[in-house]
Amino acid sequence: AVGCVYNNIIYAVEMTTRRTLPRPTSVVDERVLHEGWCVKESGTALFSQTNWRRRWFRLVQLGQTTYLRYYKSQKDKNPAGLFKLDVTYCTRQLENGEKSHPNCFAVGPLLDDGASRTYYISCSTLVDMQEWMTSIDAAIQGVPEQVQIRKDTIRNRSSKRPAARVCSTTTARNTAADCSPSSPDPTDLDLTASCSLSVSDSASFRYSVEQSVRPEVLTEDELLEDMDMDMGEESAHGTLPRAHQTVDSGLTTSGKMDSYHSARWRLERFKDVCQASDSVRWTNQETKDGVTLFRSMFGGSRNGMVVLKVEGVLHADPSTVFQFLQLSTREGGKLDYIFRNETLLNSFEDEPRSTIIYNQLLLPIPRISKRDVVALKAWVPAYMNRNGCAGFVMVSVDYPEAPPLERGCSRMHINPSGIVLSPHAGEGGALHTMAVIIVQVAFYGGLHTLVKGAYNSGLLKIGLRTTFSHIATELQKFVDITNI
Repeated sequence: AVGCVYNNIIYAVEMTTRRTLPRPTSVVDERVLHEGWCVKESGTALFSQTNWRRRWFRLVQLGQTTYLRYYKSQKDKNPAGLFKLDVTYCTRQLENGEKSHPNCFAVGPLLDDGASRTYYISCSTLVDMQEWMTSIDAAIQGVPEQVQIRKDTIRNRSSKRPAARVCSTTTARNTAADCSPSSPDPTDLDLTASCSLSVSDSASFRYSVEQSVRPEVLTEDELLEDMDMDMGEESAHGTLPRAHQTVDSGLTTSGKMDSYHSARWRLERFKDVCQASDSVRWTNQETKDGVTLFRSMFGGSRNGMVVLKVEGVLHADPSTVFQFLQLSTREGGKLDYIFRNETLLNSFEDEPRSTIIYNQLLLPIPRISKRDVVALKAWVPAYMNRNGCAGFVMVSVDYPEAPPLERGCSRMHINPSGIVLSPHAGEGGALHTMAVIIVQVAFYGGLHTLVKGAYNSGLLKIGLRTTFSHIATELQKFVDITNI
């Protein structure tokens, strides 16, 4: 389930192609969504040092397209540079120590394609940074009319906080940036830094962006919950929020090992997944082509958690689906990419068969630090549950013999996540399977904002639907082979 979200982002963006962006020739229909002074990092390094220059930024809607332009002067008519914003782009907060400038965020391609540039922009205050990020996100998500609403929400919230908590104490660096050498900046003349989404002819990726992306309009309460709630506060790097403690937290080493060996304890973790489907407050629901997507509020990058549910019918009985998923997710299977590069730490052969694994994710995302995870995985057959449900669970554990956290790496936290398979009556009395996938993952930092932005823009939704379609296709092949 965790690998499903991560790999879907990669898969969807790999299906895109890049095209050159022509300079707009008319400004008749221009609509300025947001503008102001910021400090931008130059794209060319001299002796491993980049310059930071003050530029007037303008977020502009031109017809159905949105551009982010920057000018050397507020009065300039021609921009020094611009780039088109589409669903393959996103904003994110920076990882710890990524840039020294204050109130800095990144905007660029979701994944590093080796061609498109990621821009780093420093604002005078944290409130300005929040306004720019939410304004750009609204443009990317196709809801430019939400820009002013989101800015008003940020201002109303910040006005209720002490000034010391929303204003930067290091804004002097912005002034210093004005004194940067005035050598030519080639990137300031780059008017072709763009990327657009074009759908492959592959049968497994058959949803077009125009037909599949539905902009998500957030209510004020949802926006407040989705934005970082720790604005102006120091980072709690290295510690987990209380809500994100592992299921074995607080136990002694022997107590943890006893829990892992207990079939009943492992079965309880699967029941946690089953209960999450009903107990979580789902704020959005969208059904298309027989697949329903739900999400809960994501929260901020420090304490937030990506909570998603994918629901659909698979045309085979639950025992067949269970067997197919077990086989296809093993190394070399059709779905092994979900659990690739794992290191086995322990295994338990009694039912429900389980393993404890360590995995360090390889992230093709610009400047995002490494992520790793230590988790229990268990496959639960139907006979172990009174309601006849079978499935899979994955949950973070504090395994005593797990590798220590490497420097520069962040450990993700997984609340009980997995897939629940239950009987479903099909046409003509056929026995089918209702499959419910539950994802509850804290990615933390910039990766959290990337995943959140990918979902709200529609890119992750495309990937999730495509993956469910791929599972259904491979399942049908498996059924055809077993029935020979």
